[in-house]
Amino acid sequence: MNLLKIAQTFATEDQALDYLVTSRWPDGVRCLACEHDKVYRIDTHGKTQKPCRLYECADCGLHFSATTGTLFHDSHLPLTKWFAAMALLTEAKKGISANQVSRHIGVSYKTAWYLCHRIRKAMDEPFFIPLGGQGKVVEIDETFIGGKKRRMGLKAARDAKISVLGIAERSGRVHLQRIDNAKAATLRPILAERVESDTEKIVTDAACVYNALIPAEKHEEGVHKEELREQGYISSTACVESAFSLFKRGVIGSFHKMSKDHLDGYLQEFCWRFNRRHMQPHLFDLLLREVATRKPLTYKSLTREVF
Repeated sequence: MNLLKIAQTFATEDQALDYLVTSRWPDGVRCLACEHDKVYRIDTHGKTQKPCRLYECADCGLHFSATTGTLFHDSHLPLTKWFAAMALLTEAKKGISANQVSRHIGVSYKTAWYLCHRIRKAMDEPFFIPLGGQGKVVEIDETFIGGKKRRMGLKAARDAKISVLGIAERSGRVHLQRIDNAKAATLRPILAERVESDTEKIVTDAACVYNALIPAEKHEEGVHKEELREQGYISSTACVESAFSLFKRGVIGSFHKMSKDHLDGYLQEFCWRFNRRHMQPHLFDLLLREVATRKPLTYKSLTREVF
């Protein structure tokens, strides 16, 4: 669904709530505690007069709502604004800033920032399927995110950058994540978890660290300096480089600046959207199912005020 269809389909809070209930319980509402299928519906209003639909289990007596135990939990925002923000994040190829979301849906910057991070939490993939496999080619490279530190020395300039590892299937999925460094001890567990062991070929740049991590018979190196000199462009790791380029366009054009603590959230958002680029008409429904099944994310845990 695009933003226009979202606005037309969910013009009222009741319409949005009906859609959420159907999405969370396609076979009918069931108790969250005992899974009993007989529940009573109670229509009421919250403190802000927002429509509130409660359910009472006929067996254990539990009171719950469609948003209980989800990322919607304890949110005072109308679902119509949630849905609009979700549509904006799924449709923005290069991302959208919290400032722009706040203007679109009419909330404060702090509310929009918290809202966007809760949506990004739903874009995390806890059951990640490794990249590659039989007959597939995987590209691996690193890039750096961050501004320049002028007249402060090489070490200060290097420390101002954040390292990001990229793994991409040719014509397939991509995985980006922040790393502390590009040493073998850091990369080995990531590659073991994220790349299928029976991948036919793994292409990297000429960094010597990969010689100790990838079997020689399936490892192919591309020397970027030579490729640029002879061809004018990088061909060996073109897929992962294009993913880096697209993400950096979002950093430059939308976000401008992001903290190291939350960088993985932005990378997750980009990868989730990129890996589902061929399912564009269904992105909103896919995201809604994720938001409705993820545990609540409190503001204090997001800002690292509690551990």
